[in-house]
Amino acid sequence: MSETNNNNNSNSMMLEVNNIFNSFMNEMEEEFQLRQNIKNSTTVIDQTERKMNLIVQMAHTQNINNSKELYKQIVELATSLKPTFNELKALIKPFNYYKYRDHWKRHLTQIVFCLAFSYWLECKQLLKIEVIQNHLGFESTATKGSITVELEDYLLGLCDVTNEMSRYCVNCVIRQDFETPLLISTFVNDLYAGFRLLNLKNDILRKRFDSMKYDIKKLEEVVYDLSVRKLIPTQQQKQQ
Repeated sequence: MSETNNNNNSNSMMLEVNNIFNSFMNEMEEEFQLRQNIKNSTTVIDQTERKMNLIVQMAHTQNINNSKELYKQIVELATSLKPTFNELKALIKPFNYYKYRDHWKRHLTQIVFCLAFSYWLECKQLLKIEVIQNHLGFESTATKGSITVELEDYLLGLCDVTNEMSRYCVNCVIRQDFETPLLISTFVNDLYAGFRLLNLKNDILRKRFDSMKYDIKKLEEVVYDLSVRKLIPTQQQKQQ
């Protein structure tokens, strides 16, 4: 009788263990499928972001007047991502948002960069975060755990803009466009002043902000050289 009870207990324990591990297996399969679906969506975002970066690179070989259409092209690409981000919203529950956010965080930063840089070429102004969110189909008053352009994404994207501006400035001089470098220098200095108002404790943001000093130095050297050579148009020349 005792042996029968022991066998029953052993079978019961084995069944319980099997049930537990079967539930683990189901959870792991669901997690794997979810990650695959997220990967499929982020692959679309990655491909679109690469196209945006390719358009941005075209600006370096064009006159600034011909670069104004670039913003329109990049906005069209950004808008095309709305269904993809909606798919991600449907896949990811709010409490899992930060678990998977790294899958698309870098892409959002690059999208912010492409939009902000091309917008400056057209309007000579800073593109606001609310406009970027609108292009991508995000709510400006998104609740916690919702996919959106977070402040960190926006600021990191702007840091990339200053770096690209320093390169664009040099290419403007090569094309004998001596007026745009002065506009770029003013814009980047204003941007840097804005960053200095922030109490940056984030390690990544702090490092990227510090690197802006080198971009400003490079721009100042270009503007100084143009000034010494008297290649910057005077106010009187502009009026003529």
